[in-house]
Amino acid sequence: MKTSSGPPAMGDEATTPKRRRPAEEDEDAGPDLISRLPDDVLGDVVTLLPAPDGARTQALSRRWRPLWRAAPLNLEARVAASPYERRAAAALAAHRGPARRLALTWDAYSGGFPAIDGWLRSPTLDGLRELELHYRAPKWFGRAGHNDNPSPLPLPVLLRFSPTLRLLCVSCDWCRLDIPSAAAADDDACLVFPHLEQMTLKGVSIAEGTLHGILAGCPALRSLVLHYNIGYRRLRIVSKTLQSLSITDGHRDREGRFEEVIVEDAPLLERLIPDGLMHDLQIRVIQAPKLKVLGHLYSRDGISTRVFKGIELVSLSNALRTVKILALITGSDLDVVVDLLQCFPCVEKLYIAFSGRWPSFNTAQHSNVPLECLDAHLKTLQVTHYKGKPSEVDLVRFFLSNARVLESIRLAVGVVNCYHKWVATQLKKLRPGTGSASSQGAKIAFENDRRGSDRVPVEHIHDLSLGDLFDRSVRE
Repeated sequence: MKTSSGPPAMGDEATTPKRRRPAEEDEDAGPDLISRLPDDVLGDVVTLLPAPDGARTQALSRRWRPLWRAAPLNLEARVAASPYERRAAAALAAHRGPARRLALTWDAYSGGFPAIDGWLRSPTLDGLRELELHYRAPKWFGRAGHNDNPSPLPLPVLLRFSPTLRLLCVSCDWCRLDIPSAAAADDDACLVFPHLEQMTLKGVSIAEGTLHGILAGCPALRSLVLHYNIGYRRLRIVSKTLQSLSITDGHRDREGRFEEVIVEDAPLLERLIPDGLMHDLQIRVIQAPKLKVLGHLYSRDGISTRVFKGIELVSLSNALRTVKILALITGSDLDVVVDLLQCFPCVEKLYIAFSGRWPSFNTAQHSNVPLECLDAHLKTLQVTHYKGKPSEVDLVRFFLSNARVLESIRLAVGVVNCYHKWVATQLKKLRPGTGSASSQGAKIAFENDRRGSDRVPVEHIHDLSLGDLFDRSVRE
C-alpha cells in the first residue's frame, strides 16, 4: 500500500482527523494541576532540569513562559564541544540569573583554564550555589610528561562564588590542576567558604597549608572527598560539622605523597572511607565518638596491622567500639582479617574483598582467641572475588563456627564458577560440623561478582542519607 506525505485531497477532509488545539487537548486530559502551583514551587521544578530542558518549558504555555528566566539556572556544558557549547553559551547569555548550579567540562587541548574563564565571569552566575569543574585529558597525556607543569586555577575568578557556594567539585583525569595559595591571590579572605557543605578535590596539586586554610574556612562542611591529589603529606581534620570523609593518596606520584591523616577533633564524623589501594598511609583517630563506617582498608602484607597499631595507641577504646560497618581488602595474608577484629569489637557488618593470588589462613592460630565481635555483634558477612580456594573456605568456615549471632553470608563469585554443581560443592565445604557450629542457621547466598565495583562512588560518599555504602544492592 502506498502512502503519501503530501496534503490531503479535496474529498478527504471528512476522513482526515483535524489537529486539535492545545486547549482542546487539555480539556480531554483534565485540568492542568501542575500549572496551578505557586511560582516558587514551579521555579524549583525548572531549576532541577538541565538548562536546555528548562528553557523548553517556556513553550508549554503562557503560564510557564517567564518561569525559566526567573528560576535559578542549572547549566551543564562541555567547553569547546560544538554545537552543545553554543547552546549552553546562549542559555547563559539569555538567563538573567541567579544561578544554582554550573558544571563545566573542558579538555587539555582547549587552552587550559582560560577556556572557561569567560564563563565564570558571567554576571548571570552571581549567587552560584553549586560549582563543578572537570578537567579531562587522554591517558597518554599524563604519561607524556604534560603533568610536570600543571595548569593553574586562578583563585580570584574561582572564589568570587565563595560567599554563596554550597557545593564545590574540582576534578582532573590524567592531568593536573594547580590550586595556588592565598598569597598568590593577594587576598587571605578568599579562602573562606562560610556555607560550603560538600567539597571534592580530585587530581589537583595543592600545598598542605593551602588545603588546611581552605578547610579552616569551611565552618559548615559536612562531606569531604580528597582523591589522588599531590602537594600535601599530612591531613589534619578539625571540624565540628564534618560527617563523611573519603581519602586517597597520590601514590602514582613520586613527590608530595600523602602519608598521614589525623582525625584530631570530629565530633560528628560517622564515615571514614579510605581508598583500598593506598600503600603506606597512616590513619590516626584521636576524637571521633560517632564513627560508624570504616573502609575500604588495605591489609596486604600486614599494612593495615601497622596502621591500626597507630590508631590503638592514640585513641580512646570507645572510639573504636562505635564502628559498626567495616570493609577490608585483603592480600595473601587472610589472618590479618581476624587480627583487625580485635580493634573493632562491635562490628555488625563485615565486608571482605579478596585480592591475593595465593591466600593463606591459619585456622589453628585463631582457635582460642576471644573476640567480642564474633560473640555478640557480627550479623552480616559479605565476601567479593570469592574463588573457593582452600584458605578462603577456611576463613568463611571460621566465621560460621565462631560468630554466634551471624545471620547471613553473601559470596560474590565469577560467572565462570557460579553454576549449580560448583555452588553445591562449595556449600558442603563451607558448612561446619554439627558439633562446632554456632551459626548453623546463617543463610549462605552466592551471587555474580562484578569486578571494579568495590570502590564506593563519590556521589554515594556525599549522600549522607545512605547508611551502608558498601552494600552493593544499595549502590546499584
